[in-house]
Amino acid sequence: MPIINNKLVMDGYSLTIEELIKAGNDLSIKVEVNEENWPKIRECRKLVDKWASEERCIYGVNTSCGGLVDHLLPKERDNDFQKNLVRSITTQVGEPFEDSLVRIFMIARANSLCRGYSGIKEKNLRIYLDMINCQVFPLIPRKGSLGTSGDLGPLGCIASVAFGEWKARYKGQVLPGKEAMEAAGVELMYLNAKEGLSLINGTSAMVGLACTVIHEAENTLKNSDIIAAMAIETLMGRINPFDARVHEQKYHPGQHATAMNLTKLLTGSDIAIDEQELSIELQAVLKKHQGISVADIPVEDAYSIRCTPQFVGPTKEAVARAHDTLLRELNSSNDNPLIFTEYDTFIHNGHFHGQPISFAMDCLGISMVNLGVVSDRRIDRFLDASNSVGLPPFLCKEDTGVRMGLMGGQFMTTSLVAENRTLAVPASIQSITSTADFQDIVSFGLIAGRKARRIVENTNHILSFELLCAAQAADLRGPEKLSPAGKIMYEAVRETLPYLDYDKVYIDDMETLKSRIESGEFVQKIEKEMGELLIVHKREE
Repeated sequence: MPIINNKLVMDGYSLTIEELIKAGNDLSIKVEVNEENWPKIRECRKLVDKWASEERCIYGVNTSCGGLVDHLLPKERDNDFQKNLVRSITTQVGEPFEDSLVRIFMIARANSLCRGYSGIKEKNLRIYLDMINCQVFPLIPRKGSLGTSGDLGPLGCIASVAFGEWKARYKGQVLPGKEAMEAAGVELMYLNAKEGLSLINGTSAMVGLACTVIHEAENTLKNSDIIAAMAIETLMGRINPFDARVHEQKYHPGQHATAMNLTKLLTGSDIAIDEQELSIELQAVLKKHQGISVADIPVEDAYSIRCTPQFVGPTKEAVARAHDTLLRELNSSNDNPLIFTEYDTFIHNGHFHGQPISFAMDCLGISMVNLGVVSDRRIDRFLDASNSVGLPPFLCKEDTGVRMGLMGGQFMTTSLVAENRTLAVPASIQSITSTADFQDIVSFGLIAGRKARRIVENTNHILSFELLCAAQAADLRGPEKLSPAGKIMYEAVRETLPYLDYDKVYIDDMETLKSRIESGEFVQKIEKEMGELLIVHKREE
């Protein structure tokens, strides 16, 4: 359901990644469960209570968990066990996640619970919603999740605050869980059979983080096309390799989308080259010399220019596949066991396993590495006078030699490319057995998401320097010759820093450009003037 009147109404089936991210970051949006969901939630809980009273042997209802699954528990100990379960798995370490991510995790968990297959009480789910809406942010250290019985540790941090323990941030202050709940006017949960397990046994933290990575990666991809076009233009690249007729003959959706974006962004440039016109010029040179001669400009561009659609396109397709995977996971019941009111039964299962998320994040991370690689290669062409088609070495025209120009910026980009390559080692294949060999194959989905997010962030740093180089080159070529899109970007960059005819420490300028890339500002400016940029273009049948 869309966000209407500053309200997100969840039904467990139709939440989009875009809605999740918007509601997570906008604290004014109230989060609710569709009224049509409550009867099934109540019916599901009624069944759990019935089976608990009958002492049916059900995991997490009247058994212990994990490596102690063979221990059967009397009904009168259900509250003790559910709280101890949460306490025992709340073992995260490291710097806490930011509050917006915690809110995203909680919205994702509520969306799963409201489907009515998990057995949580209506009252406790309403308390969970109150925590979200009253802005109680449990502290969730970011390291330590196996990602297989779900995100036990991260979700345990939330659940422990819900019954008055651990710590939470409320109105900017870190308080003991009970004090934070009291200050927000939110009642504490009382957990009965299966409820602690329902709160912690799911993929909602890794799916929330992965949705955030998807959102950030899609923004980076659009910025990448915009910056690539400006770089290609100011390197006097050819426009013809991006012709739609070419990409219809080898149709890959991401490749086609990139080529169409570059064509749109380069339209109107007086710097980028039409190879048909160049061919005629070179023909005249060849006829004049009547023998072997060397042209001032090559007939084709290097791969980092000409093959941008073929190189970047697969990244767009990887991000699109990850988007689809995460959307399915976000709108799922992902805990164990599941309660099927329509069949009057329960089924033990493995839906808490995060392998789909872990694998999607690994693939996304690997694919985003290539975005930084091609950007760094274009940066190298800007700085190397033998490859820049007439630009001065290191884009340093004035006082060259005494000044070093932009030479040092490539130190950063090359380093980050190397760092991204180390981060691209997959987490999804690193399974290590745990819990007395009970959790014997694990996903590390939260690790995969954290790594992919760092790769995206590093890529934005690389793009910020490519953008700085393109603006410097534009001044050297003549900014009035830029395409309309190039002029928009040139003027935007010059809001941050001027043409560099002197050497300075420009770390802060790169950080500012990187922040502006991440904000989506540049994409908004371009799309406002030129129309939507494509992520993956689907062929119309």
